[in-house]
Amino acid sequence: MANAQSIADIHVALVNVVSAWSESDVQAQVAESVGVALDPTAIRAVYLLGLHGGALGFGALAEHASMSRPTTSKLVARMAAQGVVDPIRTGRTVEVRLAPAGEQAYARLVDAGHRLVADALAGWDADEISAFRHQLTRFVFALAGTPSAPSIQEESS
Repeated sequence: MANAQSIADIHVALVNVVSAWSESDVQAQVAESVGVALDPTAIRAVYLLGLHGGALGFGALAEHASMSRPTTSKLVARMAAQGVVDPIRTGRTVEVRLAPAGEQAYARLVDAGHRLVADALAGWDADEISAFRHQLTRFVFALAGTPSAPSIQEESS
């Protein structure tokens, strides 16, 4: 069992990771570096849509983004005008889908994120990276209340 100080130190480290990674200026700089001309709120929406297979219902997007429906409506309208998303109405529901330009933006943002992680792991050996990946995955599954993480295939060197 971890002691209280270890748990507090991990908590602080996690808050620092989330804060650094989600900082609006950082996300804007990353987006600009890969030619994605979106504001930080739209960048977050692109990530959310991409992580959910390229589409979410309007209500689910609002919920995942922690935005009100009116704010989400304005965001979706702005992103549709930029050609990033296509809102598709079916009866009383609206699905927000990444348009081809949005899919390209998502791919560029993910690639830039991979480079950020690779740079942060510079100097780590393969065993350290593998152990970190395993423990982080295990931790995330535990936070979500999932009893165990799926087995992670080891990278071949």
